Amino acid sequence: MENPKIKQLQDEYNLLDNEEDKINKLVEIALEVRNLDVERGFEMAEEIIERSEKVGYLKGKGRGYNLAGWCYWQQGNYEAGKDILEQAYLIANKVNDKPFLARVLNNFGNIYRDTGDLAEALSYFEKALAINESIGDDVAQSVNLSSIAYLHYDLNDYDNALEFALRCIPIFEKANDEHRLMSLYHILGNIYFKQEQYLEALRYFEENVTHANIDTMLHALAISGLGKVYYKMHDIDKAKQYLKNALELGKDLGNVEVQISCHFYQGRLEMDEGNYKTALNELREALTMAENHTRKHDIMSIHEYLSALYERMGDTPNAFHHLKTFQEIKEEIFKQTTLNKFRNLQARQEIELAQKEKEVAEKTATLKQQFMANMSHEIRTPMNAIVGMTRLLLEKEPKPDQMRYLNAIQQSADNLLVIINDILDLSKIEAGKIEIEKTDFSLSEMVQSVLDMLMLKCEEKGLSLKANLDKAIPNRLVGDPTRIHQILLNLAGNAVKFTEKGSVEIKATLQKTEEKKHLIRFDVIDTGIGISKDYVNKIFDSFTQAGTDIARKFGGTGLGLTISKQLTSLMNGNIFVTSELGKGTTFSVLLPLEEAKEQIAVSSEKIINDDTLKKLDNIRLLLVEDNEFNRMVAEDTLRSTVPNIKLDTAYNGKIAVDKVSVNDYDVVLMDIQMPMMDGVEATKNIRKLPPPKNATKIIAMTANVLQEDIQRYLEAGMNAHLSKPFQKDDLFLKIALMMDGKTEFPTTDKKDNAILSENLVLPDKVTDMEFLRTFTGGNPEKIKKYIGMFLQNGPVLLDTVKQSLKEKNFPAIKIAAHSLKPQLSYMGVKEEISNIFLIEQTAGEAVHVDRLLPLVQKLEKVCEKAFEELKAIHTN
Repeated sequence: MENPKIKQLQDEYNLLDNEEDKINKLVEIALEVRNLDVERGFEMAEEIIERSEKVGYLKGKGRGYNLAGWCYWQQGNYEAGKDILEQAYLIANKVNDKPFLARVLNNFGNIYRDTGDLAEALSYFEKALAINESIGDDVAQSVNLSSIAYLHYDLNDYDNALEFALRCIPIFEKANDEHRLMSLYHILGNIYFKQEQYLEALRYFEENVTHANIDTMLHALAISGLGKVYYKMHDIDKAKQYLKNALELGKDLGNVEVQISCHFYQGRLEMDEGNYKTALNELREALTMAENHTRKHDIMSIHEYLSALYERMGDTPNAFHHLKTFQEIKEEIFKQTTLNKFRNLQARQEIELAQKEKEVAEKTATLKQQFMANMSHEIRTPMNAIVGMTRLLLEKEPKPDQMRYLNAIQQSADNLLVIINDILDLSKIEAGKIEIEKTDFSLSEMVQSVLDMLMLKCEEKGLSLKANLDKAIPNRLVGDPTRIHQILLNLAGNAVKFTEKGSVEIKATLQKTEEKKHLIRFDVIDTGIGISKDYVNKIFDSFTQAGTDIARKFGGTGLGLTISKQLTSLMNGNIFVTSELGKGTTFSVLLPLEEAKEQIAVSSEKIINDDTLKKLDNIRLLLVEDNEFNRMVAEDTLRSTVPNIKLDTAYNGKIAVDKVSVNDYDVVLMDIQMPMMDGVEATKNIRKLPPPKNATKIIAMTANVLQEDIQRYLEAGMNAHLSKPFQKDDLFLKIALMMDGKTEFPTTDKKDNAILSENLVLPDKVTDMEFLRTFTGGNPEKIKKYIGMFLQNGPVLLDTVKQSLKEKNFPAIKIAAHSLKPQLSYMGVKEEISNIFLIEQTAGEAVHVDRLLPLVQKLEKVCEKAFEELKAIHTN
């Protein structure tokens, strides 16, 4: 019965001193044990109740009652189960523990479902679901939804049953909840069985037979499921064998559901073969067990087949009696449930709508993540060749006109990469964390860069392209040149696209000056097709162009203006447009910028100095790269900078492993996506080689730059990461780092974390009622209502975060933080103060979980101050 999870929990239990902590851990152990051995689970429940009573631990006692109620349900002892769950329910209310209360309600629902009282069962499941929705517990909600799926199944509503069940699979998979996933597979097997999709049913039952521990309830249910599927598929020998094995195991485990199902289908098998006496004995055995445990659905089905059996035997009175009983029970169950369905229709529709919206959001997020990952790799691979070859050509003393073109290519590539990096950094974008830099830059150089990038297109179209800069504007300013460049390029690029003749002009004028702060207006003026009045007000909306005919003719995503508007707002500026159809358009951007202290540019020092290059002289390096262009770029870059380098190449991971095993290399530059064997697998194989080969430094050189990708490289044993397209200085600095015996992947300094926590200084006020006033239209009663809800829910969610951190339950932290995030936002607590989004993201990334402690400590102080401020408002 012992399994790794139970062993781990037992080890944790042995380290505890406090009795309440030990009881809580014992409950966790019992929750695992009960799935393997219901009897042992019940014994542990009794021990939990007894020990909790001794130390006066009320919640522990309640959890023991709830566990015992679950065990009674599994054993078919429904009255005892309801009695003991009543005790658990009273305690859950007394200690005001919502997750605990929801679990008790769900167990009540399970019992009422088994006894055929579907109306009462649905009532309990919906109450549990409402609680779990309020606290944002996705896993617990899915438990409730899978229970509701069974109710739809009982009502012969198999389509809805299937829909509810399938919703839960990704949640349980994400939570790595194997037992609940297998319980869900059992539901799905039964649904597909009823829909006569026997191969699908077989697949789910076989999945459970393979993964469920032998001699457990789930294993017994799975083989009984296989028995009835093979019966329907007319494979009688297999059906008999599986039903026989399942019945024996069901008796050993004392599982009522398995025994009734096996007797029932064995009876049907015997009836089909004309063995009516044996069939009657089997069906009567099933009926007796079903009546003893008040399982109305089973009683109803057995009466239906007893009627058919007596009819075949020529016993019309008994056939009529059982048929009448079958119809009466069916009417009772379905009438009761139908009334309940009407009563709860609106509530269920709201629940289903909320769930569907949630599913769409989750699916969209997943698709977005997949798209970003694919986009990253697909764009970065060719970009690596473009950037690398441009750099190599620039080093070969090109002619002045060639230099102009190459600089334009390089500038375009560099700006594209900056944009890609910010798009890929999802957490930064979604948290509103795009950082606006403040660096010195030359206004004239930046505008000239925009002109250079558009020059060729304008020459092709015969357009005049010019810039007009106000001489009163200082040449060197402080701001974010990349973002300003991006805005001007978007606007001027659109101007060129929509202008067939005439000119495009970028104009900069000084609007206002206060000391060293300047308000500068940028105008992008064209003589193009113009924008109609109908579209002027919509032009900054996402995916919008001036009509579908324009989109078809000129192409583009329609995102450029939206991005420009967002970036302008982030820089505390303003953007607007004036246009006349057929005459042209002017986009205007107002930006506040500071004057740079130094108006003469300071040349930057070389990052790669002579000392760095000395470290790399005679270095032995293996370049693993399957793409010919990228290999050429890397080889030429390495040889041109370090002429004495001993460079070897491999075209895939397998060749790389073979070469490392027989040659000595200082560093391996490892691509990731390669045929035969990828870079991750190759790294794992290198780490298995005998010393000192297994310690060879490996740098991941790849177009994959998402956090989860980098985490995989770390786990595989790589020492550093270099994104494609690589910058020359970055490449040699990473190699030099490896030669110094260092690793790039950072670790969090716990000492710094402690200092951060101790020296935390909060603003005088952490809440801001402005959003709530706007949201409620200034209604004082509504404001107090929402504050009251937050004061009720906030402390519970905060406690969940803190307790889950103690238990190292990172998925629970992520879920609680996700629920707390919008509530803090409603109360005007900003992300930079609470870091609640950062906590949510960090809890989902194993490589960063050591950062959680100071973040949660800060959150606790922020919440305490917020609670104090809001209580003052609420009581006034």
